[in-house]
Parts: sequence; structure tokens; C-alpha cells
Amino acid sequence: MIDLLRRLIAAFATPAARVALAAVVTAGVGASDAIALPQDAETEESPAEAVMQIPDDEAVARGSDTPRNASFTFIVLCRDGDWVDAADMLEPPASGWPEGVPPTRIARALKSVLDHRLWIDFASVPGVSANAPGAPDRVTIGVIDTPETVLEVEMIRVDERWIFAASTVQGVPEMARAIGVWWVSALPEFMVDVRVAEIELWQWIGIVAIACAGLLVGWGLTWLLRHGILSMLGPAVAPLILILTPLAFLLSVLGMRIAQPLLVLSAPARENLSLGSRAALVFAIAWLVVRWIRVVSMAVEAQMAKRGITDGVAIIRMFRGAAIAVVWLLGVAASLQIFGLDLSTVIAGLGIGTAAIALASQQTLANLFGGASVVADQVLNVGDTCMIDGKISTVERIGVRSTQLRTADRTLLVVANGDLAQARIEKLSARDGFRHVATLGLRYETSPDTMLAIVADLEQRLKEEPLVDPKSAMAHFTGFGESSLNVEVRAMFRTLDMPAYRAAVQRLNADFMRIVARHGSGFAFPSRTVYMTQDAGIGRSVPAGR
Repeated sequence: MIDLLRRLIAAFATPAARVALAAVVTAGVGASDAIALPQDAETEESPAEAVMQIPDDEAVARGSDTPRNASFTFIVLCRDGDWVDAADMLEPPASGWPEGVPPTRIARALKSVLDHRLWIDFASVPGVSANAPGAPDRVTIGVIDTPETVLEVEMIRVDERWIFAASTVQGVPEMARAIGVWWVSALPEFMVDVRVAEIELWQWIGIVAIACAGLLVGWGLTWLLRHGILSMLGPAVAPLILILTPLAFLLSVLGMRIAQPLLVLSAPARENLSLGSRAALVFAIAWLVVRWIRVVSMAVEAQMAKRGITDGVAIIRMFRGAAIAVVWLLGVAASLQIFGLDLSTVIAGLGIGTAAIALASQQTLANLFGGASVVADQVLNVGDTCMIDGKISTVERIGVRSTQLRTADRTLLVVANGDLAQARIEKLSARDGFRHVATLGLRYETSPDTMLAIVADLEQRLKEEPLVDPKSAMAHFTGFGESSLNVEVRAMFRTLDMPAYRAAVQRLNADFMRIVARHGSGFAFPSRTVYMTQDAGIGRSVPAGR
């Protein structure tokens, strides 16, 4: 399979064909056979795109005649699990191999170090130019620098073969320990040789273990929070439990991303895992938002049912379904864009279509949102008595599009919710009392002393009424009318019962009549004095004596 891949790379000369081959290799078809030619771990390109950077006349090939081919061959042998041949490409240290450490483990450790810290860009490794007359016999591929040690990755020419220099081989164990990958070289070979999507088998096991641990922790927290919320706050907040499950999944995804350095992933493996974790993160966030929409809608439905607005439940459920669909659509679009699929045109088309629909049904939407605002702000409730446009009426039904009110004449008034949201509404049923103001007209024959005595008794009687707030009770001689001396009485009744208020006013009016009569005065009748005379008319004089 490797030879077939080498021939395919050499044959695909056009850029378009190379891009197609790179896409196939990156997809991981036949994970153990598909060789992704890597690049520097710091770049954002896919590993297979390094093929496009190699000049046509120096395409990488399997062999050890050039540093480029030798480094490529070492990577290929390691990926095929041929660790004996891979170890043959290491120059033995001058002091010999470390005791108890076979060359194959050094080769495995070097592969892990290169994967983790120096993902080789074969286009930057010298090719046939390294064999030119006068060229040095030592080539530096890269330098790995850590606070503990520095490893210079070099290749040396020995008997027309390029292999990794002894100075590099000798520093591999120390560097592997410094970056925490030395233990990987002690794993069974099949745990390293088997890989899917550039991720080795032991790394997949680690990913699954981390994900399971995150889920267990998340579910444990969910259980504790569920029972804690119910015990402390009661069943009223039970809908909030719906958001705990996606929250646990979100925490597990975040935990896996945090624990990713423990897996010692190579550059393409990190890229592939990053794509998957970002897609999972988008899914978790979308799931959390969907659950939160359900919680909010359930709370609104319960509030509507409590207020007797049964028709509003249907519109809430319709809005909930639309909102959930939009959230999942955006989540899928974001996930596909993470994997490189551009859906901006589709999203723009959906936006234009939505705008067109909204423009065509703007009046209907105005009524829908008007009803939603009436319900949300609790402007009106079923049974409220209010005054709208000068008409006193009682709310009978708050619907999706309109509100029905029963007038004092027992007619049914239907008002669109869009108009109702903008109307000036006086809620009579929301009053906290009744304000009473009355003017008593006494006869002009009433003397000043009598007037003051009447006013004092009227105010005292107001304060004695049980339903009247004593601080608000007052009576004053306010002025001279056309036919009466005016006395104004004011009081605030502390009751919300209209019949009780009217009965109290009736008692007060009867006592006011008794007080006026007891002081020898009375209520004035509207009267007018007319003075009449006789004139001679225009141009005539009145005779003398007439």
C-alpha cells in the first residue's frame, strides 16, 4: 500500500489532483495505510497539504538517499509498526544503547517526540541538494526546546545513507521524559500501531475514559443539584432540572478539551480531535439553549393557565417549536462550518425568506406580539375592569390575535392586541380605594357662624365613617355660587367593594341633610332674579307721568 501511495503522489502532478488526494488522505480512509504527509504543528493547514509544497522534481519517496526521503521513510515505518527497520535508521550513540532500553523503544520515543513537538514539513527538509559535491554531511531538521533540555533533530550521512545522528538519538529519552511521552514508548505495539483519524488506539481509549469520567462527574452533579433544588426550593422550580443534563454533557466536553494535553496527540490528531470537540461543544450549547427555551415556555404556560389565558398556550407552544427549530438549525450550520462546509449562502437565503414572510404578515405579527406583550407585562387579566377609549368594560378573554371585553351595556367589545398594546388603559379593578368629592349648596340666608358650625360637623361626620380614611376627610366653605353657598367635602374610602362604597356614601348624604337641617339652614334651589322695565322703543320718548 505504501508503494502504491508513493506512485500516486508522483503521478498526481496537477494542483487540483493533489488537493483531491490530500482530502482523501485527511479523511482517514484506511487509517493505518493512508499516510498524511505532515507539516509544522503550529500551522493551521491539514497534514496532507504538505504534499503540495514539494517541488515536482523532488517529490518525496521512500528511501534513505536524501534527508527528505529518509525522514519520510522513518515516519512511514513507524506508522506501519515496523519498529525494527525504523530503529535501523538511528545511529548508535558512541557510548552504546542505554541499558535496558532497546533501539526500538528509542525509535518509538522519537516518533512520539516528533509527533508532539516537531511535526516535520518535508518541503523544508533538504532533498537531492544535500548530496551535491561539497554539501555538509549533517542536516538539521528542527530544534525542540523545553525548560529542561534542548534536542536538535539532525540527520547524518553514513555510507550514502541518511540516518538520525547519534547526538539526536542520545537525547531522545531525556526529551521524551521532559515532555511526558517517554511512557508511551513502553505501551504494547498494537496500542500505537492501530490508529483512526490520526489518533492511536491508546489515545482513543483515553478519550473515551475522559469522556466517561466527565459524564459521570456531570451526572453526579446533576443528581446532587436535582435533589438539592427540589429540597431547598420545592417543586415549583422542577422545570429547571431540564437544563442539568445538557449542562453535564457540556462540562464533560470542556473537561475533555482541558485534558487533551495528557493524550500526547500529534498535530493532525489534535486538529481532528479539536474539530470533533468543537462540534460537540456546539451541540451541547444548542442542547442547553433548547432545554432553556422549554423551561421558559413551561413557566409562561403555567402563568397563563393561572391567569385563565388558555388560548395563549397555543401561541407559546408555536413560538417554542419555531425557536427550537431555529436553534438546532443554527447548531447544525455551525457544526458543518467547523468541518469546512460553507453555509453562509444558505443562511443568507433563509434570512431573506424569513424577512419576506415577516413583511407580508406584519399586521398578524403585530397582533401576536401585542398579545405577547399584554400577557408578559400583565397589562390585563381575565376579570379585570378597565376603561379603554372612554368605555368601561370587563375583560372576558385574551386570545392570540384579539381581546374580548364586556361593556357596561352588556355588549361585546373586540380589540386587536396590536391596538390594545398601544392604547391608554385605565384599570379600574386595580384601584386601592374610592375617592369621594361632593359639593353641597346652602342657602344664602345662612349666617357665617352657622356656616362654620355646619362645616365642622360635616368634617367630623366624615371622620366617624368606618370606611373613610380619617386623614383624608375634610370639609370647606369653598365659595359663592350663582344661587348657593358652596361647601366641598372630600374623603378616601378604604374599600374595593363598589356596593359597600355606595352604601357608605348614602349614609353620609343622609347625615349631611340632618346636620344642615339641625343648624336651621337648608339646601338652595337654583334661582334667578329678573328685573323688568318698560321703555319707549327706538326713536320715541316715554310720556311724562308714565
